[in-house]
Amino acid sequence: MNIEVQTTQNVTIDYETAGVGYRILAYVIDWIVIIIWYLGWAGMVSLVGENLFSAFSENGLMIFFVIIITFPILFYDLLMETYNHGQSIGKMIVKIRVVNVDGTAPSGTSYLLRWLFRLVDFPLTYWLLAVIMIAVTKKSQRLGDYLAGTAVIDLRLDAKNKQLNLADLDFHEDYKVSYSDILTLLSDKDIQTIRTIIDDEKMQYNEYFNQRLADRIKSVTGYVYDGPDRIFLRKIVSDYNFLALQEA
Repeated sequence: MNIEVQTTQNVTIDYETAGVGYRILAYVIDWIVIIIWYLGWAGMVSLVGENLFSAFSENGLMIFFVIIITFPILFYDLLMETYNHGQSIGKMIVKIRVVNVDGTAPSGTSYLLRWLFRLVDFPLTYWLLAVIMIAVTKKSQRLGDYLAGTAVIDLRLDAKNKQLNLADLDFHEDYKVSYSDILTLLSDKDIQTIRTIIDDEKMQYNEYFNQRLADRIKSVTGYVYDGPDRIFLRKIVSDYNFLALQEA
């Protein structure tokens, strides 16, 4: 199942939903992070020992542990996804992300619903409910996703040798230009070079060529874009061609 996501550069990309294996791997990585956090604080407490106990009253020490140790562990997923654009550390490493089923960014309420039903999806049903629902639902949603209207997408555009679903540009009336001064910064030769790479069967998915070219374009133009290099390059070509037609 694919989910259409529109980038900040007004380009729509079809992303595949993340499979069970990737989601489990992200979950395991997140627990490793949590365990490291806990062990780190436990080691620090053992080092400072009596100094820490003397600095706090019994109630103060309990509050300290709840805030510094327990709170981040309990709310790890909710906080990470809410403030890190739908990604925990595990999801960042595995390259998956939470989005709404319509491709937009989830709201705080959506993240909260996903978090609340983690208990049902994972510990209470020993992962069975989550695995079954991800496997059988149309958009690979666990119960928390289904109720929140979210899904988890695979950010790797070339997953399973999948071609980018980017149709040739249609200059309709509501086309939006992102780089309005592109005609003064790049030449026809520059645009032809970009097109040669992004349209070439051997080079278009070569990360090295795309990154080197994107970095060069950014250094010349001063543009900033933190998404996939090939999407950035295609938008540059689209804006250049659109503006060139307006001046023709």
